[in-house]
Amino acid sequence: MKAIIFDFNRTIYDPESNKLHEGALKCLRDLSNDYSLFLVAKGKEERKMLIKSLKIEKFFKFISVLEEKSLQQFSDCQQALNLETEWYVVGDRTRKEIKYGNQCNMITIWFKDGKFAEELPNDDDENPKYIINNLSQIKKIVKGDAGTD
Repeated sequence: MKAIIFDFNRTIYDPESNKLHEGALKCLRDLSNDYSLFLVAKGKEERKMLIKSLKIEKFFKFISVLEEKSLQQFSDCQQALNLETEWYVVGDRTRKEIKYGNQCNMITIWFKDGKFAEELPNDDDENPKYIINNLSQIKKIVKGDAGTD
């Protein structure tokens, strides 16, 4: 069994254009057929309403919106499934999603795009296993068809 945690802002959703990133809907649709998807987001009630308005809730087994991202948020996702699960995390920030994913022994995928594309890792916990610049690359990685970057 495989599960994927997605960061919301700047990974699935592009706040500059106020819409989903190009290819995000197709990515979620394709992956949700074969894998358990989870969504983590920083925010309050407005963020929950935005996620609902985008009509993407149906793709996720669990959605966590908290005022501040934390290691606990990622651990909570892991506890929702059995221990035999292989976990991936996709995010745009090495110092947040990638760091927390590595600390939870997940396979990390850095969506190197936009505002934080030049925010390089500060330490080993922030080093991603994979670097992508297009969400369509995730399926290849999860299926085991991609080499490490």
